[in-house]
Amino acid sequence: MRVQEQKPADRRGDGPGARPPLRPGSHLADLQRTAGNGALARLLAPAAARTHAPASVQRISTHAGGSYDAEPQPGERGPYFVAQGPEPKVAVGGGGEPRDIRERLRYELAEVGPADAPLRVADDGTLAVHGVDEPKEFYAVQAVVDSANAALRAAGSTVELVTGGRSIGVGAQRLLRVQPTVVMNAPAQSQLGPFVSLLRSTCISLACSLIGSQHAKRASAVLGGGAGNFLLTPGSDSDARANRLAHAVATDAGSELDVAGAVTAADTGPAPAGDLGKAYGQATRDGGRDATEARLGINKYASPGAGEGFAIFSMLAKDGLDHSVSPAADRGGDVWGYHFAAVVARSLDGSCQVTLENYARNEFDAKARSELYDVLLKRANDSRGWFSKLKPLLESDDQQAFKTKFDEVLAALVTDPEVKKVTGKPRLQLQQDFEDHTCRSWFFRVYGGGPGESFHEQQAASGYFNNPLTLRVSRPADQPNTRMA
Repeated sequence: MRVQEQKPADRRGDGPGARPPLRPGSHLADLQRTAGNGALARLLAPAAARTHAPASVQRISTHAGGSYDAEPQPGERGPYFVAQGPEPKVAVGGGGEPRDIRERLRYELAEVGPADAPLRVADDGTLAVHGVDEPKEFYAVQAVVDSANAALRAAGSTVELVTGGRSIGVGAQRLLRVQPTVVMNAPAQSQLGPFVSLLRSTCISLACSLIGSQHAKRASAVLGGGAGNFLLTPGSDSDARANRLAHAVATDAGSELDVAGAVTAADTGPAPAGDLGKAYGQATRDGGRDATEARLGINKYASPGAGEGFAIFSMLAKDGLDHSVSPAADRGGDVWGYHFAAVVARSLDGSCQVTLENYARNEFDAKARSELYDVLLKRANDSRGWFSKLKPLLESDDQQAFKTKFDEVLAALVTDPEVKKVTGKPRLQLQQDFEDHTCRSWFFRVYGGGPGESFHEQQAASGYFNNPLTLRVSRPADQPNTRMA
């Protein structure tokens, strides 16, 4: 969920389109992207400030494509890896919905062979994720999958993990290809096609369904390893309880805030006064509230298990800057209010987490106004004489005028009488087709326990969050697990 609409197209908060505060291509920018803002700040701090820092342990390593065993085993078939494009493209399809409309918007998929597929591998070697932006599978030992499924069932999750098709050898381990399957509230068609539809595409709705919440925008924040909880019910771009907790952390200069006090502050504390984003960002910068964060299990110390998740919130400053870095950074118009991600698996040593994520992909209108609309006009012009009767699209046209003209083009292309007779039906079917596709556009991500590898640090380094607060979340405590065992 974003604070401000980006134009012309929505982009998520952890993708390649993020705006780093440092010049791309510089060594510092590379370090920030891979190790995170906190690690970068520590590196740039005076030597005296780093003298007694504990030695860090890397939890995720990179294995280049072709450096691991991908020799096919008996009976194996299908793709090893599938890469998903970051932006929707106009594709020509056939069959299905919308009937008679060949042009659709799709996130392109491409098979990738092991020789071209780097891996991000957990420290204990029990799981690995394709090192691209939106991988559609991960690999793991069977014990990881079994443990994950037990936790997902206990949470009442809508999904489980399944293995099959391919395996790879990484170190001493043989890892199996893993993908999700929907086990609750799933119509039969959700399991059709190359990838299962997870029924929801927005980050919070998907995450809530995966952690077993019966509500699309309700989760329980978990503090202190489970010692304290409070409810999260975000609005369009923030959550009042998360804001109050951030205020309590910002004012905890003496490191006295305990779990009980944090829960009380979140549930019943006063609304934050003054400039919350600036105060919180400056207070937490460079480890300024590290002891408090560790005690509460927030930010880089948030560590959910399978069947739980992460929630990261921006704390907005009055000047619109991210004060969690120095100097304060202007993230532009791409700042998100929050993002949720569900954990579906952990490495056997617990150091790495695999999330299953998606985000609201609102590019439909932007793409329809440009690429898709142009393609449809060209098709109409090339094949029909009726197009001269349609009014041109003007820059001054409002959204409704655009939709009306777009409907004229689509209705002229459609021959199915059941579609033609309903005003606006072609456009609605085209949009529904794209929305269904986005529910199949989920991806996996891996987060670790080394410097810069945590969910909080990776998301903060993306440039899509201002003065971020990260929480561990779970199914609301008062909600029964209605899933059949």
